Order: sequence, then C-alpha cells, then structure tokens
Amino acid sequence: MNIVFLDRATIDLNDVSFSSIESLGKFVSYPDSSAEEIITRSLNADIIIANKSKITKTVLDSCRNLKLVCVIATGYNNVDTGYAREKGVTVCNVAGYAKNTVPQHTFSLILNLATKVLQYHLDVMAGEWQKASLFTLLKYRTFELYGKTLGIIGFGTIGRAVAQIAVSFGMKVIYYDPYVSPTNNYTPVDLRTLLSESDVVSVHCPLTKDTHNLLDYKELSTMKPTALLINTSRGGIVNENALAEALNNHLIAGAGVDVLSEEPPVNGNILLSAQNCIITPHSAWSTIEARQTLVDETAKNIQSFINGEKRNVVN
Repeated sequence: MNIVFLDRATIDLNDVSFSSIESLGKFVSYPDSSAEEIITRSLNADIIIANKSKITKTVLDSCRNLKLVCVIATGYNNVDTGYAREKGVTVCNVAGYAKNTVPQHTFSLILNLATKVLQYHLDVMAGEWQKASLFTLLKYRTFELYGKTLGIIGFGTIGRAVAQIAVSFGMKVIYYDPYVSPTNNYTPVDLRTLLSESDVVSVHCPLTKDTHNLLDYKELSTMKPTALLINTSRGGIVNENALAEALNNHLIAGAGVDVLSEEPPVNGNILLSAQNCIITPHSAWSTIEARQTLVDETAKNIQSFINGEKRNVVN
C-alpha cells in the first residue's frame, strides 16, 4: 500500500511517532501541500492521509489507485465524501481523540479569567510588583469557582468531561443539548435559563446550520454581567461582533476563545481588540497525547480497511 500524508505539519512538532502507520505500507509525508501538489503527490497513492488538505472531485478523479482517505481529525468537510462514495473510495475520520485535552484547555481559559494569572504575570514582568508599596499587587477582581454555576452548551463526550472537572471544583453544572437524553447527574435546562443562571458558559456543540450564531447579542445580553463565556468548539457558533460589543459594553465580564470564524485571522478579527478577551490559536486539541492518538487511531483505521473491516467510516 502506498500511503501519502499531505499535511503532516498540522499535527507534528517532530515529537510524534509514525511507526504505527509506517508498518502498514510505503509511507511518505509532506509538511504541507498546495492544491496542485495534492494531486501530483497523490497520483499513485492507495491511501491518502489529510488533515485540512482538500480532497476534491478533481483530486479523486486524478488518483486512479485511491481506495481510502483518512482524515486525521474529527471534522471531514475538507473531503467530498459523496463523490468519494461514488468512486468507491472509503473515507474515515478520528473521533474522541481530544476528550481529555479540550476540557483541560477549557479550564485553563476559565482559570486565567477567574484568577487574572495572565494579567498579573504581565504586570510583574513590567516591574509593577517591584515598585509596589505593599507585599502584593491588588489590582483585579478575582473569584473562586467553588459554588458557581457552569452552563455547558453541547453535552457530548467533551461537554461531559468538562462537567466532571467542574464538579471537582465544587461547581454546579447545568447543560443545554436538545439531542442528548437527560442524565441523573446533571440538570438539563433550556438555553435562556442556562445563559441567565450561569456564572461561566462553555460551548461544546458542533457548528451546524442550527448552531450558527447560536449566541448573538440578544442571547449574550441575558447573561450575568459577572459571567464568563468560553468557546473551544467552533468560531461561528458565537457571533463575534456581538461578543466584542458585549465585552466592550460590560454586558459580560470576560471571554476565552480558542476558535475564530476565520483561522488564521489574516484579515483581522474584532475580538483581537475586545476587552478582557483571551484568545488562543485553535490549540485546545493539540497536546502530544492527543496528536499521538490521532496517528495511532488513523493506523487502526488503515489496518481495519486492509482487513476488510469498517472502522470510523463517514461515507
């Protein structure tokens, strides 16, 4: 089997082992591939591995030997899955690889906003503590998570993992998800109730036509003025203009986002200048453990395909 990985740099810092894939065939990888290079590099491939590289109708028509496309991620909108099915090409993905990583990052954002760790660090580096007349710098209003309410939008694997962490901090957990059955451990509520009662709102639902701009100015204005909004899901779920306005007008106290509507924000983004907003570069998923899991789960998908078995097939 000729196996081609088109955009290895999207998951590898030269710290990931590809031995599980290398044992399955002739493996070659490229840091990244342009649209033209995707075709030239895949012409003789039996299996393509891609993260964000677009596997279009043109690519599928050009690659006569292609049998399997492995998306080394959960989302697979970069692949024309319908046409792949028509061509007899199987497409599979990797789900659940970040079930520990994203919740950890979610709480790093929550804790930074609650404790002002980042701001205090910058103050110390700027010499403010050294010049202080007291033993401490007392500049910011911080608060405990204990006793606060966390509202989770989207209660799948990651949302439930976030809930478990919240309980360890002594938080009350409520959630909104019309697609999951109620659980005895946590309280389901409607979206308006969640927004009005939560001290922290954390978004963990997929981006669909129903969740696009799910949180607009109207929704954000129902939140407590002391509340925080966290989004480690997808940028389009929260209207960015509305969020910037809510932050700048002090309708809410702060936000932590790992995702934007355009990534990277080459054309700028209104949240880059919004007040009390922490932004990380879509990195919540990217621990070494999660990236190694992506590789090893992809290897299992390939091995299953070779064995004539279906595993994580999405088309």
